Amino acid sequence: MTYPSINREQKILEILQKQRSVSIQELVDELGVSNMTIHRDLNKLVEAGYIQKKHGGVTLDTKTTNIQSHSCSMCHKSSSGRVTFIVQLENGEKKFACCAHCGLMIHSETKKVKQSLTTDYLYGHMVSANQATYVVGSELTICCVPSILSFSTQEDAEKFRRGFGGKVVDIEKAMEYLK
Repeated sequence: MTYPSINREQKILEILQKQRSVSIQELVDELGVSNMTIHRDLNKLVEAGYIQKKHGGVTLDTKTTNIQSHSCSMCHKSSSGRVTFIVQLENGEKKFACCAHCGLMIHSETKKVKQSLTTDYLYGHMVSANQATYVVGSELTICCVPSILSFSTQEDAEKFRRGFGGKVVDIEKAMEYLK
């Protein structure tokens, strides 16, 4: 069965939750996409800290074996995966947030941040928090208030804003909005 790009990364994680390790070829066969597409998906999951690539295969990251059970470092809610935000520190430690609201607060208050990743609200894949576009103050509240949702592109954020209101901003303006 071929999976759309919005579901492949989640499917890979589900397979790894069951099997703990899988070969690249097994993923190609299971998901019905090319070897290069699998590698691009895996690179995003490696960057997010979920998995480790091994020669010819992949395993769950030993530090994050239960992806869905992370508690938000800010408000202690459970992270759903759909709006997860990850702040990776220079020492390798990862701080998980339930949503962009908490993630941006952690990002702005933490020293020695190496990288922050946020989940694209529409497509569910991880993107750099610095490159993401945010919708603040929409009518849709997914997690914490005030609502902040992340998008890969400004175009997607604008389309969402037209339907649900709010304001489209970059990371700096989103952090100002929280203050």
